[in-house]
Amino acid sequence: MHKYTLALLFFALCGATQAQDEAIVLSPFTVSSDKASTKPPVVLKRRADFLLLQISIVNDTREEEKRREEVYATLRGMIVGIPPDSKIELFTEEFTLTSTHFQIPLADVADKRDASNVTLFAKVPLAEGDDAGVLAERLRRFVRSVKVEGRTEVFTGDIGLSIKNPEKYRYEVVEAIAADVKKLRTAFGDTFEIVVKGLDARLQWQRSSVAEVELFLPFKYELYPVKIAKILPIEK
Repeated sequence: MHKYTLALLFFALCGATQAQDEAIVLSPFTVSSDKASTKPPVVLKRRADFLLLQISIVNDTREEEKRREEVYATLRGMIVGIPPDSKIELFTEEFTLTSTHFQIPLADVADKRDASNVTLFAKVPLAEGDDAGVLAERLRRFVRSVKVEGRTEVFTGDIGLSIKNPEKYRYEVVEAIAADVKKLRTAFGDTFEIVVKGLDARLQWQRSSVAEVELFLPFKYELYPVKIAKILPIEK
């Protein structure tokens, strides 16, 4: 069986039993100059709450029912095999896996007959002072220890981050933008008015380092001479 390649993901988990209002970021923390240029000038950096490891389980046993049995036996063994003091949890977009609730719907593998796969995540809390590299290796070591059933294979993907309820930082971002506007007004004096647009947008986030995320609003400034600003129509 060829090695299963995992794509980079960036998404928020909405309505999940385990991770409701929790945002997941799976992406490189190095940002190209082109990508960085689209980011607004004011961002808020915060340490993530959890370190994640993306996991894919693939099975190519010919009989569909046998595939299911082997994948689910592997999943159950993975859950039971979590070290008691490791604080590791397994979850999908829909729910947290437990020893009695682990039957993730299987998906077909593209361009491959008689093969199924599932994608899930392992996560561990990321406290202040924790070494993200050590935690990442702990997650990988745990996955390597999993006993597979039949023709099941387990692959590790990207290391990611998650942050609980990122919207709680919205007004910290707004305050940072307001402070920046105040500095700009001091720099330009009272002959110009600065109009800020985009503050009504949803908060966005991206990974900025091995353990931090950046939170921001996609706002922009518009600068007008005071006389023109007074006659500008007010947007509703």
